Amino acid sequence: MFRAKLWFAALAMGLLAVGALAAKENVKKLSTYGYVGRQGGVSLVVDMDVARYRGGKQYIPLLIWLGSTENKTLHAERGSFTLVDPKGNSHPLATTEAVTQNYGPALVSNDYAYLRTMPDYARMIYLSCQPIRHVAFFPNPAGRPGVLYDHVELPNHTFFWTLLYFANPAGKDPGKYTFIYDDPGSKTHIEIPFTIPWSKN
Repeated sequence: MFRAKLWFAALAMGLLAVGALAAKENVKKLSTYGYVGRQGGVSLVVDMDVARYRGGKQYIPLLIWLGSTENKTLHAERGSFTLVDPKGNSHPLATTEAVTQNYGPALVSNDYAYLRTMPDYARMIYLSCQPIRHVAFFPNPAGRPGVLYDHVELPNHTFFWTLLYFANPAGKDPGKYTFIYDDPGSKTHIEIPFTIPWSKN
């Protein structure tokens, strides 16, 4: 009986390890600063172009796209996203109040302004999907999207993009970060490992 329990425990650990490895194997570099991770018909893109200029700040912004062509509904809310820093520390999505106080509305507005200069390269991933507009986990203080919209339901063949902020006590660490999206309701879990090519300015 004891050996059987050990065998089942080892099997469970092995399946978890294989699942984690498979999740990371489905990650590809999509652009100079962007990576895409997939689980079935669900695609998640993480871009750190804006983040590379903010290594000296308490928070870093990550631009994401999330969408699905599967016959299921995804959900995205503040608890759906986690960032693991190079030191192994997990950081939940920051609160809007903390970002306003410790990062500043002017920088948030500047981040949104910078986004308008970037090519929408991830759109090619979602050509068969309809956009869900005005999603804003962190509203733009000086323009659109200007209203908090952080409980998102994504039916089949829809996607959205949004800017997310995470605490970054690691500073300009050259090591590996991991962005995690987890939606237990749809049994979707995607992990995207990446490094940030910090700007020297």
